[in-house]
Amino acid sequence: MNLKLQALFALGLLVLLLVVIALDPRIPAYLSQYDDPASPAEVARWAQDVKRWPRSPTWQRFSPEAQSKPDWAASYIFGKYDYRVDVQVRGDVMHYISWGTDDQEGGGAWYAVGEGRLQQNGEWFSIWSCLDLSRAVSNGGGAWFKFTGDRKRIHVRYYHDTLPFGENPIELGEAVMVDLKPGQEMPADRAAVISESAWRARMLEGRIRTRVETITAPFVLWGRVVDENGEAIDGAAVKRRAAGRLEAVTDARGFFKLELDKLEALTLIAAGKLGYMNGIVTLEQETAFAAVGPDRDTQKTALATITLRRMSRVDHREYQWVSPNPTLGASYDPAVHLSCGNCHRREHEAWRTSRHATMATNAWVVAAFSNDARPHAMNAGETRDDCTPCHSPSLASRLDHFRLNGTTLLNVQGVDRHGNHCDFCHKIEAVPLTSAPGMNGGIRLLRPDPADDTVPGGIKRVFGSLPDVSYLYMGAAYNPVFEMGLLCASCHEHQLDNGITGQGTYSEWKQTRYAKPGPDYQECQSCHMPQYTSGRITTVPGRDGRPMRVSVGGDLTSEEIGGGGAAIARFSTRYRPLNESHKHSFVGTDDVEFLRAGISMEVSSQPLTDGLRVTVKLTNTGAGHAVPTGHGLKRYVLAITARSDGQLLPAIQGLPETERVALAATATTGAVIGRQFAAASGGDWTLPYWRAEKVELDTRLWPDQPRELTFDIAGADAADVALIMRRGNPQLITSHGVDIGRPDGRVGTGVLDLEVHKASATR
Repeated sequence: MNLKLQALFALGLLVLLLVVIALDPRIPAYLSQYDDPASPAEVARWAQDVKRWPRSPTWQRFSPEAQSKPDWAASYIFGKYDYRVDVQVRGDVMHYISWGTDDQEGGGAWYAVGEGRLQQNGEWFSIWSCLDLSRAVSNGGGAWFKFTGDRKRIHVRYYHDTLPFGENPIELGEAVMVDLKPGQEMPADRAAVISESAWRARMLEGRIRTRVETITAPFVLWGRVVDENGEAIDGAAVKRRAAGRLEAVTDARGFFKLELDKLEALTLIAAGKLGYMNGIVTLEQETAFAAVGPDRDTQKTALATITLRRMSRVDHREYQWVSPNPTLGASYDPAVHLSCGNCHRREHEAWRTSRHATMATNAWVVAAFSNDARPHAMNAGETRDDCTPCHSPSLASRLDHFRLNGTTLLNVQGVDRHGNHCDFCHKIEAVPLTSAPGMNGGIRLLRPDPADDTVPGGIKRVFGSLPDVSYLYMGAAYNPVFEMGLLCASCHEHQLDNGITGQGTYSEWKQTRYAKPGPDYQECQSCHMPQYTSGRITTVPGRDGRPMRVSVGGDLTSEEIGGGGAAIARFSTRYRPLNESHKHSFVGTDDVEFLRAGISMEVSSQPLTDGLRVTVKLTNTGAGHAVPTGHGLKRYVLAITARSDGQLLPAIQGLPETERVALAATATTGAVIGRQFAAASGGDWTLPYWRAEKVELDTRLWPDQPRELTFDIAGADAADVALIMRRGNPQLITSHGVDIGRPDGRVGTGVLDLEVHKASATR
């Protein structure tokens, strides 16, 4: 090689070396791509947020005085901003906590916890969960820790499971040991706990992305679900994270098999079973899957073991219910960060205006109980309170007895005012008796031990319909009852001692085709907690004149539509398929479109010699139970307002006088569709079920049983027909001291009347 070629070759090597130095994340001078620094005032405020966060929601086992001493423990700093990581190891189990602040735009103070186990390759795989204390944001993911022989350093690979996985989900970092005891604060003088050379020798700053191309080819995952003792768990539900369905159930030996057609950089496999906390493993494409079979270039197989931790079956009544309301704005306090509405904002906004959220404070409910149901029962010598166990279940959960002369829903305070709130509902383990009202036998709770240090935070545990939720602060546990109407039966099915059905929606559903296996099968949640709808993305001019992408129709944002599903939580960029995300508005008789979908009305007319015959055909076309259903106070009023030469005709028989108010005030005739109760003196549409001795009449509409009602109206040449959903008999409501004449038409938390259908008839 001549000198000229040698010089060119040397120059090329020099350029290549400079490129490597500039790009190689293991060069100390490498700078990760961070946002611009925050202001000093923001940094100071975030530091205060960390100090305000109480240490009690962290695991007590991280205290040096904890009963269970670790085999070894150490403190480390990680990343550009010296995030603190305190690690403790007991046998093959590792726990850690981490906290710090991000000195950048959009940053803040955060606190994280993680737990994991030693793998066969010597690495520790862990699931971690994080709270952004400054913005009330939750986050989570997983990490692999590989300690050096002297434990002075940890090589870390980690991911956020709120991010799409795809081809570059894994980030790299390195932690270096500092001379601190777990929990001890970092001194202002860093040199006191770590030498300058050791600090500068950190090779990875903590935000280095890797890339692994997705393989589109068949692969097989063989797995086993076991308990902490290695014993097989049969009947466990298994699925990939956000897969849209349960994909396998373990056999008697705990085994399962998944056949998949795409292999991303990471594959998250989760399992759950009632009685256990959810478990999850994360498989890396490059390390977990091996080529097998004759076509070794495409066929890949992996083995996985998912460990589920058995939960205590003791219901702790001393557990303190957590408020559902977010604590943002001027009232935000990091010390009370763990409220459901902080992270699950969409679900909270839907719930807070629902009947579930107001059933303990609904003005008519309180008035009916205070002025009618309670004094009537006490005058009759009855003492048992069957109202509070459903209308304020979290209050009832702390009572030894349900007595009308004791603590009742009239005494609700604090979180108990929120009716059926998030924390209460998601602590339900089972519904053992459908005929009992709520906490008086219909609901079995499994509240966690508030002193338990194995799950951080105050919530400790929530039951839900998905086994792939692994956020440690929630302590998620799979419970299939959350996908079943049986869950609703705990309060929507109630038999009185005299045999009258106070609530019968669940038993009504069981009599219909919707409860039978087949194409029409629907659970309560299918209609009353429907999945979100997608909508579409379009471009419109923004305020500055530039094009702006917005979502049109549906429930999702443009980012969610692009991501193909509903965001898991606030600020999330990982999305769930729509069939895994359900509305929490508990849609019902407050929604006129919902009512129209459940019942149809057809009107025909025929001239008479001196008048008009009006025929109305009503069909329960979509409700999976009788309509109206529920407590027996609701009814449909079929109001027919007849005219002669444009003049209203006087009332005739058909519609009771007590129902001729509000939207039915001008009705000439009509009918009441519902349950009429009777006392010893006979039937009366004004009588509530709690004062009744029997059901006098039941004119409700059942699925697949159309009904025709015919009205002959003398002198009429035209009529308007309205089908009205009415919350209760106006005379009864007035007797409770509730005004039915408010300008907004509301009675309690709902309107008195909703016009569901309207039609006209002429000669």
